[in-house]
Amino acid sequence: MKIERIRLSNFRDLKDIDWIFPTGPTLIINRDINNQKLLDDLLMKLFYEQESQLLEKQKDNAAAEVWISEDNHHFVVRYENIQIEDQITQQLTFLDGNGYKVNLPEKMTIGEYLFQARMQAFLQGGRITWPEKDSQDNLFLRINNLSQGGDEDFSLTKVRASLIGAQKRVKDQRENMELVKAEYDALRNEWENAHRQQEDNRLLLIEIKNLQENQAILTEKIALTQKIHQRLECLAQNPDYRELRQLQDEISRMEERQQRLDEGLRAISSDGAVDWEIIENFREECMEWACFQKDVRSLTAEIEVRIKLIEQIQKLLLSSGYQGFREDEEQQLRRVMEERDSARDRLDKLILLREELDELKLEYEEEITKLSKLIVMSDVTEDAVNRITRKEKQLNRWQSYKICNITDQLLTKPLKIKSINERLSAHLLEYYQRYHVANYREFTSRLEEYQQQQRQVENLKKRIEKLQEKVNKEPKLLRIIDSRNEIIKLALSKVQAADFSEWLNGWLAYQQMKKQRSEETDQLNKDLEQKLDLEKKLAICAEGMSENLKNWGISLGDREEVLSAILNVAGQLQERDEVKEEVVKYSEIFVKKLGNRDLEQLSRILEPLAELEREQRLSSQERLAEMSSWEKERVEIHQHLEALNTRLQGEEQAASLSVLEKRIEVKKRQWTAYEDLRHALNDAQAILDLSWQEWQTKYEKNLSEEKQWIFEHFFSQKGKYTENETVVKRNYFSYRLALAQLALPVTTEVPLFFSIGKISEGDQSFWADAAKYLNKLGLGRQVFLNTEDPLLAEILLGDGWSPFSFAQD
Repeated sequence: MKIERIRLSNFRDLKDIDWIFPTGPTLIINRDINNQKLLDDLLMKLFYEQESQLLEKQKDNAAAEVWISEDNHHFVVRYENIQIEDQITQQLTFLDGNGYKVNLPEKMTIGEYLFQARMQAFLQGGRITWPEKDSQDNLFLRINNLSQGGDEDFSLTKVRASLIGAQKRVKDQRENMELVKAEYDALRNEWENAHRQQEDNRLLLIEIKNLQENQAILTEKIALTQKIHQRLECLAQNPDYRELRQLQDEISRMEERQQRLDEGLRAISSDGAVDWEIIENFREECMEWACFQKDVRSLTAEIEVRIKLIEQIQKLLLSSGYQGFREDEEQQLRRVMEERDSARDRLDKLILLREELDELKLEYEEEITKLSKLIVMSDVTEDAVNRITRKEKQLNRWQSYKICNITDQLLTKPLKIKSINERLSAHLLEYYQRYHVANYREFTSRLEEYQQQQRQVENLKKRIEKLQEKVNKEPKLLRIIDSRNEIIKLALSKVQAADFSEWLNGWLAYQQMKKQRSEETDQLNKDLEQKLDLEKKLAICAEGMSENLKNWGISLGDREEVLSAILNVAGQLQERDEVKEEVVKYSEIFVKKLGNRDLEQLSRILEPLAELEREQRLSSQERLAEMSSWEKERVEIHQHLEALNTRLQGEEQAASLSVLEKRIEVKKRQWTAYEDLRHALNDAQAILDLSWQEWQTKYEKNLSEEKQWIFEHFFSQKGKYTENETVVKRNYFSYRLALAQLALPVTTEVPLFFSIGKISEGDQSFWADAAKYLNKLGLGRQVFLNTEDPLLAEILLGDGWSPFSFAQD
């Protein structure tokens, strides 16, 4: 990783620069220590976002850019101060070589991304600041810290001494803290006792309140049940109360009706339009006419109701959708559904047959494949079988006779011809080769296998044809199902029914309404005939009364008006007389039933009656047993309440919990602080020892060896280094640079920033040797030496360092 270029602008105390760094070690010359610190802080801000007061005091347009490269990868880190609403905001930007922003993982800094090292490792291995006070004592202390723990600012001896002193002081306070702990435990016990007593008292009060509520509820339930029991006894003694109330209501209603009729008749009498003498003389005729008139009106009302009912039924019949169906529509639909269901069942069976057919076809294909392997045997005829059999028998007979074998031997050699045995075998071999068999047994076996396989194929083919014939009926069955579904769907759609069950319910209701309409129509005709007969009788009665009016000297012109008035009064008289009779009849019944009882008093006791009727569902014995149980429970609650109140009054008042809690908190804080401090010191001691042992095991040897190598290879041991102070500086430099090497991974090329203030007189040779090591180190990583000392700069310039300066031109 190499820093190629640094550009700064508008920084206080620093001039604007644009440095491009060559290969090799770099020397940066500052005016003073502040410039040096500002540059160090700027680099830490760029790489690890570390805050700095020097940077916060810079101008609002200060900016810095650092170009970095590794192999073929290039990056730019940019720092800017931006003014937003009267405030200066520091902004960092990280770009790649193409100018695109590099998105870092969450919580990762630019330095961690570029150098693969955390800030602590960078401070130890990438940034070294030579102490301003490089006296022998200070450096010796730093060397001691480095050799013991690898951190020059951390003194293991001082920390251990501090921990031991702190532990001793804590131990000296043990006795006092034990007294505090005892006081805390005593206060805690007192608080627990007080809290327990308070909680017990609170639970007692809750229990007392609950018992009082239960007692009140039981008292109310007992009183209510007693009242209900008394009312039920009263109802049992007066079982006819409801009938008496109904009679009283009916008598009141009829008396009100009679009063209205009397008022109407008095109004007619005071009017004087009708002569009451005439009415008295025509009373019988009037009553007869009024009876006829009443019957006609009653019959007319019935006829009107029946006509409306018939019209309503007719509307329902017309709107039902069943108009136009045949009388046997139900049977027809049932037959259609049976045909559809039968076809559907057969179709379901065909599905199974189709599956069986598919399986047979697969089996047929397998058997055909097996048959094709034996297809050569299809050319075997019966003559060929007989011929092969005959020749096989000839060969066997020839081979079985000894003389035949001798003959073949005598004739074959002299005549140089094939023997009969060979010729017979050759003929048979031709046949067997044609049919791909080795001998007669294999030939017959293969032929029998072929014939059996052929029969198997033929049987499967016949079965497939039979099943295919059955399966071919599927379209016909589907047509039957579709046609029957259409018939059913049409019938259902006419009445908007979801299924046949709903259609059938509607059909039965339709038939019932038709029957009701017919019955109502027949009854209407009868009522009309009866009404016509009554109207004739009514006319005859009115005509007779009109004839009788002639004897009263009423002129013909007034006769109709007087007759109308008489008939009107007659109707009211007849109605009033009927009401009177009913009032008298019901009053007699009421008085007889009531006897010497007071109905109003009974009403006050028994009403509301519906409540008592609900209570009658529980028997009297059960109610009394329930009341007895409640009373026993109430007595027990009362006794328990008295015991709880006595117990509550006898309890002593406990100390205030808030006061105890405050005192406990004080003691607890004292004891907790002491224990926390003791544990913290013990933990710190254990962690310190463990960390030191771990460091000793992992790093001490490597650090010592690296330090010794630097010390021996880069610092001369001759007389000019005999001063103790210079030896200490060599040791410190070797330790510090050894730590810088070991703090970073071997594969990481992190630039080294080495800062030095003023050097002491007589240290020129020391720094010349130190520069040799830094030069050597620069072969593997980039080295920057930042100083304000011109003498040191002169030494390094003579050793090949590339200079860059912040000094005034």
